[in-house]
Amino acid sequence: MSYDVEVYGKRSLRPRDLVSVITEDAALHADVTAEPAGISAVVRAQGGSHCFLVDGPSRRDREEMPEGRADLAGRRVHYSISVAYDEEVEANTALALAFAARLATRVDGVVVDAQTEDPPPPAARPAEPELFLHLEWFRVIDEHSADFAAHYVAAAEELFPRALPRAFGHWSPTLKFAKEGAAGFDRFYREECATDRMRIAGRKPLEYGYLEEWSHQQIGERQRLGLVLDATTLVKPRPAAAVEAFFVDLAARCGSFYACADVRPSRYQPPVAGAKWGEWTGLPVEAPWLSWFAPDYAELVRPHLVDGELRESANGLLHISRTSPAPEPSEDRDSWLPEDFVPLLGDPDDRRLATATARVMPERLRSSNRLVRTR
Repeated sequence: MSYDVEVYGKRSLRPRDLVSVITEDAALHADVTAEPAGISAVVRAQGGSHCFLVDGPSRRDREEMPEGRADLAGRRVHYSISVAYDEEVEANTALALAFAARLATRVDGVVVDAQTEDPPPPAARPAEPELFLHLEWFRVIDEHSADFAAHYVAAAEELFPRALPRAFGHWSPTLKFAKEGAAGFDRFYREECATDRMRIAGRKPLEYGYLEEWSHQQIGERQRLGLVLDATTLVKPRPAAAVEAFFVDLAARCGSFYACADVRPSRYQPPVAGAKWGEWTGLPVEAPWLSWFAPDYAELVRPHLVDGELRESANGLLHISRTSPAPEPSEDRDSWLPEDFVPLLGDPDDRRLATATARVMPERLRSSNRLVRTR
């Protein structure tokens, strides 16, 4: 898990110029590599402890640029900054954000921080889709975790090809799926994503996605695949049925303990609350269109799922809260589960982040991290 910030600018800086931007802050030092020339990490000048990573510059294709961002016009040189969630995350994030601001000034750029801001409204561009379909699958990290990418592609190819990636990579998805294929996608995830998540770029209706790292060496205690799609055409019965089949198949293939699908008015608000340390936070506050529960989770929630449709299988339990994926107004949604099943969202500045995990969940999902609070 990491706190990621991007800078889109008009100029590509050479490594030595990028170092000079970093070291304008006397608290920072850049570890550089000679072959190839670059910056391996940014560390504290005193003590040498890790602070953050910088990737770039790389040039974005037009189709890879965020949509609806008029302020990014002409700014296709991309830099990524990543801060690990560790004991120093708050201090390191402050240093990284200050560096991002300096870098944006140097390259005539714009800082994009998806964690704290929604994009400005689009100007003189085709209308943005008003609805976004969020698909999320969660599983524990185990000996099969490196298979997640292969399961995703196999399920999408068979049941919902519109969810296949167009490109993929770490900070910038530059590897083309049409060239690399399913085998190349699987190989990249296995070999390059043990401790770094994979970023996925799509072709309409798939907007983008993230597949989190698979190794026990990372801080997080669970894996997540999240996809965001333009839901404009997906709420109709036939495409909705294809989405449901893909969703259920992938949940069963990868051994999800929980998965959900929901249509929402923002691309930046998935159903499941965010986790500061990569822990499982708990179930969504409001009932998603679709929810998948592994058998041990199903045993806990089944007595409370009195509304909607339930479909049992040997692999898990599917809950369908409404007949159409089209969203209902929040005020029309009743609480679907007792509050013990959902996390506490106590941060007034970020209602997407859990400040304490749910009280009720399968014991195998309970965090062992001493920094994680339970409500």
